[in-house]
Amino acid sequence: MILNVFGLDDWPSGCQRRSHAVHVAYVRAAQRVGERPWQYVDALKIAGRDRWTCSVCGGPVPEHWDSGAVGQAPALTFIEPLELGGRYAKANLRLAHLDCAGLTDPQLLRTLRRALGGGLDAKVRASRSDTHCLKGHELAGANLLKASDGRRRCRRCRNDRERGSANRG
Repeated sequence: MILNVFGLDDWPSGCQRRSHAVHVAYVRAAQRVGERPWQYVDALKIAGRDRWTCSVCGGPVPEHWDSGAVGQAPALTFIEPLELGGRYAKANLRLAHLDCAGLTDPQLLRTLRRALGGGLDAKVRASRSDTHCLKGHELAGANLLKASDGRRRCRRCRNDRERGSANRG
């Protein structure tokens, strides 16, 4: 089994950093409880402020983790939960391991696990300069699909998605 190593500041070429994906996941969670986020929160800056230490267990939070240890990946936990009127703001967030964060929003947890564990959304399209899709398939020949906006998509990932949805339904 090949394990990939991830960090908050990396992401496949042509895409946003994982830190931004974490921010987007928390913004969507805040919007689900009716809060209107007013501040960009960079998980890397929170981690630096908290000295890469988990606020729940007190253990070190790794700056890099592999796909087999996503539970140890950095996540943010709320001092005052959103459900109780807490805000999505730097002052209300602390660094924690993903497993220690105790997130009650299953959609947020699922999105964070996908972003931090490398299980990226297969619908993300490759830019013109990418030679491989996010899952590592070559974007050439019969595997290449061209979208109307000029971006390239992976036929194999699309077929995998379609087979997966057919098996679930």
